[in-house]
Amino acid sequence: MAAQQGVFQINLIPKDSFEFSTLGKVLLWITTSGRVLVVLTEFVVLLAFGSRFYFDKKINDLMEEVGQKRVQIESFGETETEMRRILAKQAPISTYQAENITFSQRYDDLTKIIPRGVHLEKLTIDGNGMAMIGASESELGFAQLLRSLKRVEGVSSLAMKDTSFDQISGSVNFNIQASFK
Repeated sequence: MAAQQGVFQINLIPKDSFEFSTLGKVLLWITTSGRVLVVLTEFVVLLAFGSRFYFDKKINDLMEEVGQKRVQIESFGETETEMRRILAKQAPISTYQAENITFSQRYDDLTKIIPRGVHLEKLTIDGNGMAMIGASESELGFAQLLRSLKRVEGVSSLAMKDTSFDQISGSVNFNIQASFK
């Protein structure tokens, strides 16, 4: 009875010289390696099974986040449409202001360089140049005007269309055209 209470070991490989033969050694190696392979395979399967829950949660969280972002983007759709409409209305105004700023700059430049005693009857400024018709009380004032016009930034050429000297009043009448770069 004492023998029955012990641990039984079942060895299916016979205990003779077969255990030490090449075929016996190969069978012993296969059985021990097979157990290790089965345990490793089970471990990999359990890891894959466990990681599935992790990745399912990640996908679910990402889908919720994408849904929230989509709602935010769609809520800004109306605002974007309104902004595009406002910007389309603003484009002509911006162009007009830019052109007038150029005109304003040219006009300011002229007011700074026109000497005393020079009076303009007509002044035309556009994108390509300007035309001035006027009179100067003296020849010196007219010469200063021409010298100052040559120094104005952006003026590429000056052309005098008409100049005349009035001997009675001593004034110089002029018609000058300036081209911009």
